Amino acid sequence: MAPSSSSSYSSRNCRYYQQWQPDLPDECWESVFKHISDPHDLESLSLVSSHFLSITNRLLTHLTVSHHTLPFLPALLRRFTNLTSIKLMRYLNGNIDKLLSQIASFNIPSLHSLDISHQNTFPSHGLRQFSLKFPALKSLNCSSTPQDLGLIAECFPNLEEIDVSFPRYRLNMISDGDFHVKALASGLKKLRKVNISGTYTLRDSSIFILCQNCEFLEELVVCQTGCVCRIGFANAIRMTPQLRSLAISRLTSELIDALVSLKGLTCLDLSYASISDDALCALSEQGLPLRKLSLPGCKGYGFGGISCLLRKCNNLQDLDLQGTEFLNDQCVIDLSLLLGNLNFVKLSENRELTDLSLFAILRNCPLITEIKMEKTGLGKQKLQEDCLVVNSHVKSLYLARNSWLNDASVTMLASVCPNLEMMDLSICHGVSKGAIEILWSCRKIQRMNLAQFGYDLLPFQFRVCFDVPTLCVLDLSGLGISNEDLSFISKSCYQLKELELSSCHKITTKGVKQAVKNCKQLRTISLSCCEKVSAGVVAWMVSARPSLRKIRPPPQFHFGEGQWDLFLRRGCFVGQ
Repeated sequence: MAPSSSSSYSSRNCRYYQQWQPDLPDECWESVFKHISDPHDLESLSLVSSHFLSITNRLLTHLTVSHHTLPFLPALLRRFTNLTSIKLMRYLNGNIDKLLSQIASFNIPSLHSLDISHQNTFPSHGLRQFSLKFPALKSLNCSSTPQDLGLIAECFPNLEEIDVSFPRYRLNMISDGDFHVKALASGLKKLRKVNISGTYTLRDSSIFILCQNCEFLEELVVCQTGCVCRIGFANAIRMTPQLRSLAISRLTSELIDALVSLKGLTCLDLSYASISDDALCALSEQGLPLRKLSLPGCKGYGFGGISCLLRKCNNLQDLDLQGTEFLNDQCVIDLSLLLGNLNFVKLSENRELTDLSLFAILRNCPLITEIKMEKTGLGKQKLQEDCLVVNSHVKSLYLARNSWLNDASVTMLASVCPNLEMMDLSICHGVSKGAIEILWSCRKIQRMNLAQFGYDLLPFQFRVCFDVPTLCVLDLSGLGISNEDLSFISKSCYQLKELELSSCHKITTKGVKQAVKNCKQLRTISLSCCEKVSAGVVAWMVSARPSLRKIRPPPQFHFGEGQWDLFLRRGCFVGQ
């Protein structure tokens, strides 16, 4: 469908909705709008009528406060009254205490989650003010922020989820760390999810008290802690038979014995731990109903240990084996036969894995939807077409940084993954026309990352001469595409909402204008390091394409007098 036809179609739909709108209650419209996959599309619906505006306002539940939204925060809080969570962007400039107090002055009855992670200071006064208005807060994230756990426990006694991992200023005294965690445990008895990773002054006695006091605890993350002992931590685990998810940095014999009490443990994360085959085999004997197993960067075990565990965990849905020393194609082929229910797998940073591993997963794991095989040996092994099996469940393939990957392998993938929605081929220097084959064969493709791909084959023409109406996000940063290439792409991918053109040194102002004219729903465009694009194109884009919400300008751009406010009033943030 041509862009003009799409636009007129939308207009006809709006008139149709307006005609029938009075006959349907708000609950029906809300049910319809909730099925819209991209929340940004609600903006168009809000323009149909004041009635639709009020409905879409109620549907927004998450608000992220960044530098460019700060001036509009009062208006946003008045408009969106059904917010359930608010996140302050990392290292947000300004007075965080004052900002929290400002938020607390608004009526947001459904708010139950606050994220103040990665801040430079701990907003004691602001949190006290916030707690007066929202004493029933359920979730708080203070990760990588200076912390006062005693004050948190005092202000928010109803917390169910808390992340106090990697405190910005580590306490020097072990006893001080214990004191704060004990204060947290004694004051927050409703906790269900706790992340205290990176608390290097923590001892096992504190974790024991935490598990003892929090009878509803279901998820515990205790990674990179300095003083957790074997027996004490195992005893703490025995205090929480209701635990569903556990992330730790050590797997000891005492802990394995304790895990037998966790009959409902479905998620186990042992990232970067040192473990043995004996430990994994002993773990398999516990009969844990694992659905998710994460072993990235783990050392000390081999194929015997992991295969022993996977034979018992025959309902595993999510497996992470990134950076595994012993893994090769034959290992993956054998393991894939044990993973009939697998949905997600991560095999990145395993240099010995080739096409044989990828196609074994596609063949033996019929329910697989997402595969990550970045920085591997993909492309080294050529396969015969009679060995291929179509897998219609695969939605996402992350294959970045595969220097051996070539057009033949990518074309083969396009033929066996017809329902692919996301493809990452960034920094795959041997791929060029294979990416076009993905766009042609995978008619549901929505996102493609082609940043810096095809370097070994440059110069080549990257021209898409057929309609790709489903593609919404395209990253072409670092490519040597020309204005003519960009024109072909924007005419064919006319539904693009995000277009990344950073460091595309050949494109000029003319090419950018043509792309913006063709992509009538464009929301984000990046022109960083595009030296041949003039500064004046920014003001032109804001005026010519009202859908734009964020522009990363070319290097020559500088704000003129009043331009910052003008762009923001038009709903577009300009900056890096």
